[in-house]
Amino acid sequence: MPPELAPLPPLRSSPTSDQERIDALDAVRGFAVLGILVMNVVEFALPMRAYDNPAYAGGTAGFDRWTWFAQVTLFDGRMRALFSMLFGAGIVLFAQRVERRGGNAADLLLRRCLWLVPFGIAHRFALQWTGDILYTYGLLGMIAIAFRGLRPRTLLILGLLLLACFVPKALLDQSEAGAVRARAAEAKVIVERGEKPSEELARAQRDWERRLAIVPPKPESTKAEIEAMRGSWLDVARYRWGHNHQFQTVFLYQYFVFDALGMFFVGMALLKLGFFAGAWRRAGYLAAIAAGLAAAWASCELARAWEREGFSYGALEIRAWHDLSYPFLRLAGALGWAAVIVLLVRGGALSVLRAALSAVGRMAFSNYVLQTILCTSFFFGWGLGRFAELSRAQTMLVWAAVTLVQILGSLVWLRSFRYGPLEWVWRSLTYGSLQPMRRGSPT
Repeated sequence: MPPELAPLPPLRSSPTSDQERIDALDAVRGFAVLGILVMNVVEFALPMRAYDNPAYAGGTAGFDRWTWFAQVTLFDGRMRALFSMLFGAGIVLFAQRVERRGGNAADLLLRRCLWLVPFGIAHRFALQWTGDILYTYGLLGMIAIAFRGLRPRTLLILGLLLLACFVPKALLDQSEAGAVRARAAEAKVIVERGEKPSEELARAQRDWERRLAIVPPKPESTKAEIEAMRGSWLDVARYRWGHNHQFQTVFLYQYFVFDALGMFFVGMALLKLGFFAGAWRRAGYLAAIAAGLAAAWASCELARAWEREGFSYGALEIRAWHDLSYPFLRLAGALGWAAVIVLLVRGGALSVLRAALSAVGRMAFSNYVLQTILCTSFFFGWGLGRFAELSRAQTMLVWAAVTLVQILGSLVWLRSFRYGPLEWVWRSLTYGSLQPMRRGSPT
């Protein structure tokens, strides 16, 4: 179990002080914020399908190829899983601190989550970031609040059960796609005999051919997206309007209810078990690192198999194995990364890196939105308009530049202020009053 917190004065509510912070938790959060941009920068920079498929855009040879392999084996989904687990851990930690002061944890937690919803809407629609998670966390966080008092084992079981819901979904998708492939093959045989297939078979053949034609993309298939993203804010908004709405409605209920909420529960359990506080034995963290390495190896093998198939969406069996294993490989990979950071913090190693990660983690909300501002300003038409101009490997130079800005900015900002700017706004809205911002000001 995590070590006991020092006794606190009986206040109804107040924000977290420096003395209450868990260094390892801040460092892991900072790593997750910086790591999530390793994948997100691809979506900022290239046509949307290039996010997971290098044959669609970004390059499949040389440094581009190795960049993609590093992304899918070490970062893809891992950082989002880690971010989600930390959000769940934050719910428990926030509730514990408020209740120790005699405050109403449920009321404050609901306010915290409710205020994330408009932040997420603005982030997605005003800044045009398709990958926003604030809206999702705000809505699903209100559900997670009701489970904060459960035992760690119960929370772990609930989390794993939610993640396991992707198994029947993946099997159903595979079955439906396999049926289309079989009907398309039947239609092809009929056509080769000089006969006309039924409308159902002909439609299946057209659907299958469209699926195979996704990669490599024809120039006209990416032209509209590239022109829109290099255009004005209105051009981007018109192009992404339908996608953004679908992502915050249908996709939320079809995917994130299981994905994010499942990771919330796992994170809540791990916080209660002392994982993020560095309270486990060294062997436990080493086991988590080993699991993360095994997950990286499995992801690499799946990526190599898909590469041998030309990154085709017609490779149904490979895609099925990917979809079936993805939730659990992400979880294992995220735990492995977290264990590495916790051990570094606990052992006092790499103090400069640890301080940088902790500073970024303490301003995670502000830095997450800052990534969007910087990347859209560089890639989209209302800024420098460099969309679809860089290769996958070259986008890592943008990641490095943004990372440097975030680290230096966070370190400098926190010398004078208690919180990041968005953290301050969020806290003030949660507590219903302006919170002390400058260091040294009365609490």
